[in-house]
Amino acid sequence: MNYSLLFKLFFYPLIVLVFFSCSPSKKEAKEFTETINAIDSLTQKDALKAISLLDSTQLNFSNITPEQEALLYFKKGELYYINNLYTEAITEQQNASDLFLNQQDIYNNTRSLITLSAANLRLENVEKAQEYALEALHNAEKLNNKRLLAKANNQLFQLHYTLEDYPKAMQFIQEANHIFSDQKDTVSIISINNNIAALYLKEKEFNKALTTYQESLKLGQHIKAPQTIVKILNNIGYTYIEAKKYALAIKFLKGAIQVNKNISAINGAPHKGLGYVYFIQNDILNSQESYTEALRIYKQDKNIPEQIQILDKLITLAIKAEDSSQALYYQILRDELQVTHQAKEKERLLHFATIKYKAKKKEVDLAYQKQLNIKNNWLYGILVLVLLLLLILVATYFYASKLKAANKASALEQRVLRAQMNPHFIFNTLAAIQNITLDRDPLKASNYISKFSKLIRQNFDYVRKEEISLEQEISMLENYIETQQLRFHHSFTYTLILEDDAALRNLKVPPMLLQPFLENAIEYGLKERPSGGLLEVQIKKENNALYFMITDNGTGRSNQAKRLQHTTELHATGIFLERLKLRKKGEEKTFAIEDLHDVNGQAIGTKVSFKIYYT
Repeated sequence: MNYSLLFKLFFYPLIVLVFFSCSPSKKEAKEFTETINAIDSLTQKDALKAISLLDSTQLNFSNITPEQEALLYFKKGELYYINNLYTEAITEQQNASDLFLNQQDIYNNTRSLITLSAANLRLENVEKAQEYALEALHNAEKLNNKRLLAKANNQLFQLHYTLEDYPKAMQFIQEANHIFSDQKDTVSIISINNNIAALYLKEKEFNKALTTYQESLKLGQHIKAPQTIVKILNNIGYTYIEAKKYALAIKFLKGAIQVNKNISAINGAPHKGLGYVYFIQNDILNSQESYTEALRIYKQDKNIPEQIQILDKLITLAIKAEDSSQALYYQILRDELQVTHQAKEKERLLHFATIKYKAKKKEVDLAYQKQLNIKNNWLYGILVLVLLLLLILVATYFYASKLKAANKASALEQRVLRAQMNPHFIFNTLAAIQNITLDRDPLKASNYISKFSKLIRQNFDYVRKEEISLEQEISMLENYIETQQLRFHHSFTYTLILEDDAALRNLKVPPMLLQPFLENAIEYGLKERPSGGLLEVQIKKENNALYFMITDNGTGRSNQAKRLQHTTELHATGIFLERLKLRKKGEEKTFAIEDLHDVNGQAIGTKVSFKIYYT
């Protein structure tokens, strides 16, 4: 009896205790699930409220489990990402990924990896983006999960699209499209369609791109996803701009702006697009209004490249409106932003080819590992595998050689850019324009501001291109010479001798070839003459080559070289010869510099000549 009584005294209270301890847990789990469902419904409608609800959930649930905590981090990271807060998204998704790994939840960890890759790619952390995407693909293959496989392939598409490797991008997006063909995931199908449309735009197939975007728009309206609809409307508007159908472009861009207002979202892209359309239509007031609003938004987002692009347009619009003070104000703002941006841009360009190489290398390593697994499972394929590995090694060798040349070319581009647009030239030119403005000649000041801003844009645009038309090269040279004339108070004149041949102007030449020698002629020759300076540029055909000759009547290369302690070259001649050597046509052998002398042997100028072969 005593044992039975003791059993009852301990057993029944224990059951009651377990019952009451479990009941709140089940109740909290139910409340947690309902809260997550509420957050999901708010995601597209009111993102800020959804984030606030997530924060309060973490505070209000006292007995939150690691699984629930990981899910909250994941949901918050997704919310931050779709609202363009990529740094915050990375922080939250990294927390979620770590917790999922601790729980050995590979499925949800892979979902976090995909978002981590996307957010890093948005921030131009290409190496990190590729690392996460490849890890996600590896996990999806282990799980044999079609949905995750499609999303990982789609993310790799985004990576290669950013790297401008369009054949590889098409390969990944087609793989994702194939996987989703039998799925009913509307959001993912919209994403795939948008990516395919983007590739069509790159190929200038506007009708196909518009058809694909229209399909995405119908799907977006069906699932009532306003932020998705905004992006699609914006994409359609920009597509119509590319197709030069401006009335339709205005319609869709205004639609995107209205939807943004309805959901209290901030997005500068539609305003920028409207500004461009009105600019094309010469509607100055509406263009200024749209670009000013876009500038405000991008300033809030701290997006410097977009601010610079918009300021370029506002400078041009101010000049068109004959508002020289406003043009000068925008130019000063742009120059300040450019100084900040230039260092980052140079670093990005210098490392761009290296990043592409590392991305390719990691993919080759992954392919190699797969081949090793096949060899272990299928011993009879050893001979085929060896041959395949040999081919990969040969391809890698040739690719590495090509990449090395590309790296050298990229570094050379930076040297060319630094040589062409040195701070001394920029500051002196701005000072000269300021003097004109102070002399109360706004029309002349506006004219030179326009020339100078165009020259800077041309330098940054052309340095990344392998070739430009001769007409573009001549336009840039004229801008440069006339800007230098302003600096030196028109102490010299110039003559451009060009055959009257329309086909000649369309011939392709490497960009910014002549500018170093024009600079040498002005800075080391004509500058010493108070007046009467003459600079002559002659361009003509000689068989299958273009013959260039630059002549000046300055103080002469020899005298200037002695005074400045230069020996064999002035300024960017070495860079010029390197560029010709990279073309591998023997053009550097045609290069010559000749000192001109009078009958008494006195230096009276310099002549530079060379040829560019165009066949």
